[in-house]
Amino acid sequence: MLIKYLRLLAAFAHAFLILWFKFPRATRERKLAYIQAWSTHVLKVMGVRLNIAPSFTSIWSKETRLIVANHVSWIDVLVIQALHPCVFIAKSEVRRWPLVGRMAKACGVVFVDRNSSSATRKMVDDVASALHHGYCVAGFPEGTSSEGHDVGLFHANLFEAAIHRDVEVLPLALRYTDGDKSNLCLKAAFVGDVGFIESLHQVLEIPRMTVYVKIGKTLSPHGHSRRTLAHLSHRSVLNQLQAL
Repeated sequence: MLIKYLRLLAAFAHAFLILWFKFPRATRERKLAYIQAWSTHVLKVMGVRLNIAPSFTSIWSKETRLIVANHVSWIDVLVIQALHPCVFIAKSEVRRWPLVGRMAKACGVVFVDRNSSSATRKMVDDVASALHHGYCVAGFPEGTSSEGHDVGLFHANLFEAAIHRDVEVLPLALRYTDGDKSNLCLKAAFVGDVGFIESLHQVLEIPRMTVYVKIGKTLSPHGHSRRTLAHLSHRSVLNQLQAL
């Protein structure tokens, strides 16, 4: 446990060195490569193993896409960044998380206050802008996290940006297990009144954890409203989760 904490602190220290000294001069492609490599390393430090089904070659595509997934944990972000670096959408509270908030801001995270209609409108505009500039954008349309048994209804706002910029939606399902695929790893879930530090401690206590990722077929926005596209995406993620 102590070794995990020390290695994780070293990883965060390395991240700040990258943000302060390498990011200012790096190209966009290089910045994304740094994010992907760091996310992969942190998952390894925490003892989190990825199992991707069937193949994740589609997610490596250079095409701009909106990636949506069910939301279980803050680890979800690391998992998706390890697969393909993206601009993420996060709740405004993440800004205040120790270390992570500062890193998220530096990495171009789009923050949104879900209780403000004007902030939601700005989020849609920011996401559309990121897509316009060639970034993949990832988000969790449930708007909250769960233990991972099911997938909550998807809010439609995020899908407006995909329709506006005419980009495909790539649905992903995430399932955390404690090593045995049949047992959900409930300690990984970031739910209820658990704070980030407490959740981090719970995760580091887990001796072995696997995240199963199942990738659905891309969905075209053509002919869809934001609500119908949200519905199709929700159904895809739910079907993928049930298949895991």
